[in-house]
Amino acid sequence: MARITAAVAVAATLVVAAVGCATAYQHAAPVGESAVASQVSPSTPTPSTTPTASQTPAAPGRGAEDPWNPATWEIEPHELGPITIGDDFDATVAALPRDWVNDRRCAWVSYWSAPDGGYLVSFQRAPGAAGSVTGAAVESLSRRSGAGPRTADGLGIGATRAEVLAAHDDAQDVDTADGRAFLRVPGDHDTALFFEYVDGEDRARSVAVTSGEPPVREACA
Repeated sequence: MARITAAVAVAATLVVAAVGCATAYQHAAPVGESAVASQVSPSTPTPSTTPTASQTPAAPGRGAEDPWNPATWEIEPHELGPITIGDDFDATVAALPRDWVNDRRCAWVSYWSAPDGGYLVSFQRAPGAAGSVTGAAVESLSRRSGAGPRTADGLGIGATRAEVLAAHDDAQDVDTADGRAFLRVPGDHDTALFFEYVDGEDRARSVAVTSGEPPVREACA
């Protein structure tokens, strides 16, 4: 297993990977004031009729993914549920339920928080003009393990290093210049999956899908 020292990713691979960023997101403008509201088709249910996502994870490899419930989504090196690296960002925002936030102050990021506050799911494009999705992530906002989207072999936030290495013998250690540590699992589409381990902890704090480079700490900094 090789150790790679990587520079912080360029803005084109922005992915939310820190609890501080998630906290900033939680203080964003209400959904009704966000850009996502203007991008959703008239047929999309209004917030008052939007169902609440279940927090019961689907068993890996079983059942269809429910766009209303990220706990049922599967993580792959090139996609997180219905969010695929390289797809049009605005079209992806418009296709998701209205409880996703795409705030004008951070228009290149869209995010969703679990109703119980346990985790956050986000995806982004490069800042500036409209473009394609460059990364997506699920991030723990609590110490609870096992919540949120999972890989086909059941890995997600809370996965230990040993579990990731047992499932992916091609996983590599990656250290970034800002002191973060990841296990990187390469994909088949010039993309990669990153499990982040914070402050020496043995359980993944976040899992990110990017166009190949490590996620940056703050997508909206």
